[in-house]
Amino acid sequence: MPFASLLRLLMIVQIALALRLDNMFVWRMGAKVTVLRIVLLALVACVWLTLSARAEIILQRIDTDRGVVILLKGAFALADDPQALAREVSATGAKVITFDSDGGNVVSAIAYGRVIRSLGLSSFQPRATQCVSACALAFVGAVIRHAEPGSIGVHQSSFSANAVLDGHTAVAAVQQMTAQIMTYLLEMGVDPKLLQLSLSVAPNDMRYLTAAEMDEYNVTAGLQNAVPETLPDTTMTPSDETTAHEEEERPLTNEDRALAFVSAYYQAWSLGNAEALVFMDRAYNETVSFYGKPRSRIYVVDKKVKFVMRWPVRAYNVKPGTATVSCAAYCVVAGIVDWYARRDVGYGVSSGSARFLISWDPSTQKIASESGEVLDVDKDAVAPVRVLSQWYDQNAVCRGTVDNTERTQAACTYREVIAAKLKAVGWCYAGEGQAAYQTDWHKCDITGSSFANGSLASKADFPRPARYAVTERFTGRTKLPDFRGRDRKFNSFRTRIRNGMREGPNFAGHFSVIQIGCGTGCTFAIVGDNNSGRPANFPRGGEENMYMQLHFEIGSRLLAAQWLDYKANKCFVEFFDYNRKKWELISKLDVGSSDACYRTVAENLR
Repeated sequence: MPFASLLRLLMIVQIALALRLDNMFVWRMGAKVTVLRIVLLALVACVWLTLSARAEIILQRIDTDRGVVILLKGAFALADDPQALAREVSATGAKVITFDSDGGNVVSAIAYGRVIRSLGLSSFQPRATQCVSACALAFVGAVIRHAEPGSIGVHQSSFSANAVLDGHTAVAAVQQMTAQIMTYLLEMGVDPKLLQLSLSVAPNDMRYLTAAEMDEYNVTAGLQNAVPETLPDTTMTPSDETTAHEEEERPLTNEDRALAFVSAYYQAWSLGNAEALVFMDRAYNETVSFYGKPRSRIYVVDKKVKFVMRWPVRAYNVKPGTATVSCAAYCVVAGIVDWYARRDVGYGVSSGSARFLISWDPSTQKIASESGEVLDVDKDAVAPVRVLSQWYDQNAVCRGTVDNTERTQAACTYREVIAAKLKAVGWCYAGEGQAAYQTDWHKCDITGSSFANGSLASKADFPRPARYAVTERFTGRTKLPDFRGRDRKFNSFRTRIRNGMREGPNFAGHFSVIQIGCGTGCTFAIVGDNNSGRPANFPRGGEENMYMQLHFEIGSRLLAAQWLDYKANKCFVEFFDYNRKKWELISKLDVGSSDACYRTVAENLR
């Protein structure tokens, strides 16, 4: 964002505060309510701009008895190239950086701060020079940070007299910038309460921090809080360089606890819905930076609930060798997770890899910030190919070495962790009486029936799909409904029905089951005949049958419907036979209270 635009933005923020527009928005934060005024003023304190932002940063080398120190001098501007610092460090081997800056552009300062952190530099700030306003953001990017009292300064920002910007644009920009700055401070382990202190200082004044204040807000950080010079390449399994005796004797560090938490996080996320949501409800601070925006814990958990209802079968596993951790006030764990998820409706599958970034708060042992991005998606995936690949890699190490090293033991242990997740999503490795070609990973039911999974056989004698097998399978081209004539009563849902039928049959030989949402937790289903093009209603759904899950397969007429009866606070599973295009109710099971409807049909029938 250009410097002039930022000045106009901040002027509008100041006007909005004067008009008390902030009282229109509130966020719940624990037992307190924080109005938009706090968020906007926090932004004002954090942006720390100066009118000399056109100047570019100059890097100077200072030779000392302990090596080269880099002096970063001047005002930060968007035209600066933070990678120039990386090149300078590479050329000189410098380990320490110091500053002589009155501030400048906040985006540029944050960019320098992240480069400083990636290089593993330490920072030292003498009082003879100073690092104030936006420069403080770059300073806290260092791993080890020391500063003399009075060398770091903060204050409110100043405004241009001719700043003009419409209110809608201002509010949107304020929200975006606030999230970016909050995320950055959490990454660097700095207490955001530092912003509150700066609010009390006029734009034409400067508050130089005392040693106690810099320590309190984690502006300075000693060796005991520092991360290594480069982030370690840490997996969720013990290192082969650590003996079992050392593991027993060495006290757990915050890095250990953070990695263990993330491992438990994805372990829980791979469990059934009920168990996963119990963990998620306890995993977050009351206020979280969630994918770049400040959110309440309730908001985040609600997002998790909606996701597991859509994808009730899940396997998530951190890719070995990708996890890194750095700890200061917060522990930042980053890495790549491979996932596999499946829907009960139509057996829709999602598979891929994503990068995650989780900031873990050691004081609360909960998540303070979460973000990430999808790296790759497997189109038309059927099997959990990426999680399976992880298992094969660990199995190769486990079985491919003769010596019983720590690395071998770790691989064997991790292999079993992955295997448990694969089994939970319906994939089995070998089995009693199986031929040699079957001694590999495959669907637990070779015929394709998840109902026939041996893990369900201990339940009471509920109907099995094989008893309702179809004799005819669809061939040819799908015929679509006549929405202008015979099937006009389904016209309101024509797009969903057409799209569903074009994907081909998924039930009873030549039918397409299409589930459509009607509100939070509310769905209904339509069954389209691919031979005739005629759609028909399924007899359950709507507000009378909330959180409905359907379980079916193409080779059988049997369909299981799980739904919640709010009035009775009961979760039921009903079995229907779709015989001669009529729904015949075969049996009905009470599988528990409302919590049972957070689990899949298969889980409730075990």
